[in-house]
Amino acid sequence: MRLFVALCLPDALKADLSDLQSRLPQTGRPVAEDNLHLTLSFLGDMDESGAEASLDALETLTTAPITLTLAGAENFGGHYGGALGLNADGGVALRDLQARCLSRLHGAGITPERRRFRPHVTLFRIRGKQDARRTIAALNATRLGPATCHGFGLFQSTLRPDGAVYEPLGLFPLRG
Repeated sequence: MRLFVALCLPDALKADLSDLQSRLPQTGRPVAEDNLHLTLSFLGDMDESGAEASLDALETLTTAPITLTLAGAENFGGHYGGALGLNADGGVALRDLQARCLSRLHGAGITPERRRFRPHVTLFRIRGKQDARRTIAALNATRLGPATCHGFGLFQSTLRPDGAVYEPLGLFPLRG
C-alpha cells in the first residue's frame, strides 16, 4: 500500500480552496476537495506491518494545533506537467511537527522517501504539455488564511485513472 502522513485541513479552508480552483484558469485536473491536504512525509509502498508500525509511531505524538497561511504558487515540473498548488506557512510549529513525525517514524524502523519538505497544498495535477503560466500567475496573487489545523493522519493513496483516492488509516488530534 502507498502511504503518506499529512496535516488535515479544516473544512472551511478546503471549501475556500475548492472555490478558488473553480475560479482559476483550468490547468490540468483539480484535486478533489476531500483530497486536499498538506503532506508531512511520503512513506511510499509499505506492507501491513509497516503501516501498523507507522500508526503506532504517530499515535502518541502530541502538539498544539497549527495555524496555516496559504500564499503564492508552488509549481512542480516547470511550466508544463507536474502539479500546482499554494505555498503553506505554518511557522516553526509546522516544521516541528514534520520533524517530529520523521523522528517517530525513523524510531519505528520506517524510512520515508527522502524529499525536501516544501510545505504546500496541491490544487491541480497536470499531464503533458498544458501551459500553466496563467494559473501560476493567479495563484501568486492568492492568499488564504490564517486557518487552524486540528489534526494529522496516516493515509493510504490508491491511484486510479480518474485521480487518487485517499483513505485515512489513522487520524490524530493536535491539541495543546
